[in-house]
Amino acid sequence: MNVRWLKDFITLADCQKFSLAAQLNASSQAAFSRRIQQLEQHLNVELFDRSRTPVKLTPEGKRLYPIAAEMVQMAERCEEMVANKPNPMVFASLHTLACNFFPQWFTQVLNCMTAPLVSSIDSGVRSVTGYQAALQSQRADCLLFYQSNQAARYFESDEFEVLKLADDALIWVCGASFPRQQLEESTIPHLTYAPSSQLLELSLPLFNATPQAKKLSVVFQSTISESLLPMAIHGNGVACIPYSVAKDYIDDGRLIHIWPEYSEPLEIVLIRLTDSKNPHPYINELFEHAKSIANG
Repeated sequence: MNVRWLKDFITLADCQKFSLAAQLNASSQAAFSRRIQQLEQHLNVELFDRSRTPVKLTPEGKRLYPIAAEMVQMAERCEEMVANKPNPMVFASLHTLACNFFPQWFTQVLNCMTAPLVSSIDSGVRSVTGYQAALQSQRADCLLFYQSNQAARYFESDEFEVLKLADDALIWVCGASFPRQQLEESTIPHLTYAPSSQLLELSLPLFNATPQAKKLSVVFQSTISESLLPMAIHGNGVACIPYSVAKDYIDDGRLIHIWPEYSEPLEIVLIRLTDSKNPHPYINELFEHAKSIANG
């Protein structure tokens, strides 16, 4: 579908006059009217009631309007991104790391860089294969990732460089308002990760090692810790959350660290292709500074 048609459609829907809409879109009225007709023929519907002046949207036109507006906006964003002169360094990252670890760590890196660095973070990747594809297709320049000592490890081949940035751990928590006696009952409400979440896979060793986990009954699922956290704080159940996410809430008493004898160590790692065909010009410098920061 021609984006120009949609822009013309939105303009005509807004001003309701062919002559004015054509003028606003820097077009002759004949050419403008022809494009509106082409859109209607493409969709096989009438989008405007031309029996009166000013023209009005038909029911089909009213249904198209919000979709057309979104498509035009997306097309304009694509044009802006492609035309954007800065070359951003793209990090594919778990949402949890993007929100909790990345800002402070990346600020330290930026303070060491010799030139300004434009960056972008993509937290929409959900699976390990998705992370690998993001790197190998060079849609992402590097990954910010969790690895576990006991869970299956990824990116171990020579194709990848893996740099450990920090330690973390998965721990069990509940809200201060959660009735503690319920931890001794036969069924314990469980706030857990959705099947598409990497943190679900990383938490499996902790589930298997914790005897009380056999009594857990799922009452809520989410792909990100930031959704589990407030649910736990409000006393809705028990959750397995990275210590770095839970720490401040444990310190101020809103969360309780339960079953402390059971935890699952995690490593926060930065990963890149070792032989990228088109590496970002500052990727080597970034990794050097990241190594220095990690080594203290």
